[in-house]
Order: sequence, then structure tokens, then C-alpha cells
Amino acid sequence: MPWPTVNVNIDPVALIALIQTFGATTHQDGSTTLPDGSLIDADKTSVTRPDGIIQHEDGRVQYPDGRIVWPDETIEYADGLIVWVDGTTKFPDGSIKYPDGLAYDAAGNLISE
Repeated sequence: MPWPTVNVNIDPVALIALIQTFGATTHQDGSTTLPDGSLIDADKTSVTRPDGIIQHEDGRVQYPDGRIVWPDETIEYADGLIVWVDGTTKFPDGSIKYPDGLAYDAAGNLISE
């Protein structure tokens, strides 16, 4: 009698998660420390890596110097400066400069062409 055929599908992400849980430590606040020193917050929405970089569930990455890089490659600086991938820049005072050279103040008035 032949052996029965068994089909096994392995989800690689789930396998990695399973391997990482060995040696993980769960804290009373619900957060989890992984073997590499990374800390998963209690809400399971962000991971703080040992180098201080925080990776959020929504795709943004927050660096120790205060920069936030969004999934669409928009960079938000700690001082309020925002730079979009197309080159548009919003300054902390609310004024905006577009890649074509047009600039507007916080009230929306054209200040340069």
C-alpha cells in the first residue's frame, strides 16, 4: 500500500514569525522583546529596532533624529519641514514651494514665480 500524499503549504512570513518567537519575551504591558533586541509595542502596531529606528504598521519609518519617511517617500523632518518625492516643499511656517519655482506663503498668496 503506497503512502498517502500530503500537501503542505508553508507561509514564509508566518514561518519567520514562528522562528522569531522562540526566545521572545512578553512583558506585562503587552509588549514583546525579540531575541535581536527589537521591541514590539503592546498594540502590535510598531517595532522599535535596537538602533532606535521605529517601523510602524502603516509603513512609516521614524528615525532617532526625528525624521519620518512615509511609504510614498515623503520625508517629514522634526522641525516641521516636509519634502515630497516630486520636490514640493512645505516649510515650518506653512509656506510652500513647488518644483516649478512657484512659492506661496501660509495664507496661499503667491510670493515668487
